[in-house]
Amino acid sequence: YWLGEAHYVQKDYTAALRAFQDVLEKFPESTKAADAMLKVGFSQYELKAYRNARATLEKVVAGYPGTDADRLARERLARMDVERR
Repeated sequence: YWLGEAHYVQKDYTAALRAFQDVLEKFPESTKAADAMLKVGFSQYELKAYRNARATLEKVVAGYPGTDADRLARERLARMDVERR
């Protein structure tokens, strides 16, 4: 997870996406799974894969209700609605 965060902060969104997806594949029950999925969506957004980003963020909302990841996913989805993405 933290490797993904490091890539994300450096704006290497392709590497960040891979790292966050690895977390979800290898550790689906991790306490960081919600955050990793959120960052998958954020990375997809930054890579302009808006359809994929929306689908991923909607999975966060459905799968992790009431969490910080849920709140942040909803905020990004609302922003995407305003941007018409």
